[in-house]
This record gives sequence, structure tokens and C-alpha cells, in this order.
Amino acid sequence: MTTAKIKINIGNITVEIEAPVDKIEEAVKNTIAAIRSTEQATPQPQTQTRKPVTCKKAVEDLLADGWLQTGRTLAEVVSELERRGFLYDTTAVAHVLLDLVREGKLERVGEPRRYIYLSKKTSVTQRLEENSTR
Repeated sequence: MTTAKIKINIGNITVEIEAPVDKIEEAVKNTIAAIRSTEQATPQPQTQTRKPVTCKKAVEDLLADGWLQTGRTLAEVVSELERRGFLYDTTAVAHVLLDLVREGKLERVGEPRRYIYLSKKTSVTQRLEENSTR
């Protein structure tokens, strides 16, 4: 009795069937039915898509979490964003920090290229404490 060998691709599954010639059609039908039943029985994992967060929103979250209550450099802000899973270009983060300074949410102290960014509320509180101790 001669046998036939058939290779079938269904989706991302490849199956090779070897059966006698007179039973090859039945073997193919059974294989296809088995593959389809396992595909239906196996729940497809739902990928969780995170809503993309803008650079500004990510920095505002740092501000809301109180992370910027102590003075932080641009490099520290970029590192913290990366630690939290957000990869933004340093210049993009610098622009966001400058925008928040202009909006009055952050204060920037120091010299160019060495600025320290801190929460506006924190800096006002620190100044009041410094003035009260004098």
C-alpha cells in the first residue's frame, strides 16, 4: 500500500500528514477539524493597550506624585520617566519642564545647563520657612 505525505498550513500552524492514499482525504479532514476546534477552544489573549501618554502628562504625573518636591535636574527627570517606562528624548522633556515653569507649576533655579526643577508649592513653602528662621 502506498502512502501520501501532505503538508498543510492553516494560519500560523503547519501540519504534515502521512497516510495511505485511500485514507488521505479523511486524515486531512480530521486534522483540519482538530486544528479549528483547538483554535476555538483556546481563548485568544487580549493585548492590553495602554493609552499613549504625552511627555507633558508623564511629567505632570511626576509633579502630582510629589516627586518634584525636592529639586531635580533634567537628567534625573529623564531617568525617572525611563524608570516608569516612558522613553522621551531629553530635549522633549526639557521643553515640557520649561512649559511648566512658564505656566507657574514649576520653578527653575540655577544656571543654564545646570537648572534644578522643583514644585512651585515646595519652593514657596521652603522660602517661607527660610524667612521665618531668620
